[in-house]
Order: sequence, then structure tokens, then C-alpha cells
Amino acid sequence: MSISNGIAIGIRGKPMKAIAGGEKMIRQNKILRFPMIASPNVESVFTDFLREQRDRLKPRTYRRYKDVVGLFRHYLNAYGHQELVRSAEISLYERLYLRKNLEFCSIFGPDKILSGLSTFLNYFMIRKVMASEALLRASGTVSKKLVKWLYENEHVEKEEALDALALASEAVRELPAAERLARLLYDYAQGNVPHYWTAELDDYFVVEAIEPGMLFLSGLTADTGMVEVEVPLEITEHCREGWHINLLLVETRTGWRILETGNVYPQG
Repeated sequence: MSISNGIAIGIRGKPMKAIAGGEKMIRQNKILRFPMIASPNVESVFTDFLREQRDRLKPRTYRRYKDVVGLFRHYLNAYGHQELVRSAEISLYERLYLRKNLEFCSIFGPDKILSGLSTFLNYFMIRKVMASEALLRASGTVSKKLVKWLYENEHVEKEEALDALALASEAVRELPAAERLARLLYDYAQGNVPHYWTAELDDYFVVEAIEPGMLFLSGLTADTGMVEVEVPLEITEHCREGWHINLLLVETRTGWRILETGNVYPQG
């Protein structure tokens, strides 16, 4: 290594600053770059995916794919930033979104797609979308195809793809079933309104156990202990342990009854 005009030349010819007569050297060959807009970004990846599906699907099926991808895009643009963990990525999002009005899907790449899949399927599609059983089933089916396509096109790693495939496959089965249960609970509550009660419990309840005609529930936010709720047999046949149900329960002389119902979430 030699020093010339205050610049130290290392063994490979990389420049180094000479400080205090060359006794202390600071390498300059390592530069930490601030994150940039991804290429390809999520938006372009979704466009490519839909273009390929349009070429192979019937128009009616393609429209369903387009609807689901559009909802997923909307979810990522609205909530995707909540999944960011690196401070540099958070800063990039805040700078481009606030100053240039760029959306999440225009900023980040396909590596950010699958991290939001669980919340999209098990929260957004249930709570934010007035979705039919058919659309809920399609959201799982389209998600499965999207995950496979992302892996085949080397946008995601194998392990991440396998986890997402299992999640999407479960959604195909459970999302329509959860919607069916929500409808059964609503119909039952509307037709069996108690006339008198002494206490109320308004919460998201976890289905802890199920017996024919009886649900055993515990509150998510309140320390309610175990609550037994008598329901028609059809409801218990459609319910699953571990599901979350939004309910307003009232205590009557014959036990706890359902007064009002909300959403059913197949995963906690």
C-alpha cells in the first residue's frame, strides 16, 4: 500500500482516505445505498400475472381473477405499509407516498406480496368486502394460482411459497364456510330475540369447544370466562373450534343468548 497526495492506495487499488499522516485509514469502498423504487414493482407483477391468465381463461373466470387481484392490490395499497419492518423501507414509503403520492404497489417489489396474504384473506375479505361465498372461495383459488406463478417466475422463495399455498388452500375451504356460519347466526338472532335479559357481553369470542346445539365461548378483550350459548344444531355443525365470532350476548333466565351478530373469522 502506498500514499500519494493524501490518498492511500490499498492492495487492490481501492482508494482510502489518509488521516493524520496516514496512521488511520477509512475505507470508502463500501457505500450503503438508500432503498429505491423496485423494478419490477408489485403493480407490474400483477399486470403480468393477469395478462397470462387472460390468455388461458374463459372471460367469466378471468373477470373473477381480475376482481380478486384488484382487491388484493387495494389491500396492499391501504395496509401493506404496516408489514414493513426495516426503517429505510418505512422512510422510503413515507417520503414517496406523502411527497409524490405513490402507492405501496408502485414502490415495492413482489417480495412484499405474500407477507400480506394472511391478513388479506382472513381479515380484509371478511370485514372490508361485502363478499359472497363464491367470491370468498375465489379469493383463495386465485391466491393459490398467484403464489404458484410468483414462484415459477422466481419472484418468491420456495419455503415462502409453500407456506402461502397452504394458507390459500385453507382459505378456499374455510372462508365460504365462515360466511355461511355468519349468515346462519344472523338469521337465528333475528328470529329469536329475547324479551328480557339482565346482563350483556359485547366482544369477539373464541370458539373454545363445540357440542351439538351448544357453543363454548371465551371473550377476546374481556375476561368473561367460559360462556355457554345454546344454538340450533345447524350452527354447531358449521362452526369450528378456534374461529372468532363477533357477538352481542345477553344473559336470560335460561342462559346466555345471541342478540346481535357480526363477522366470523376462520383464523385467529
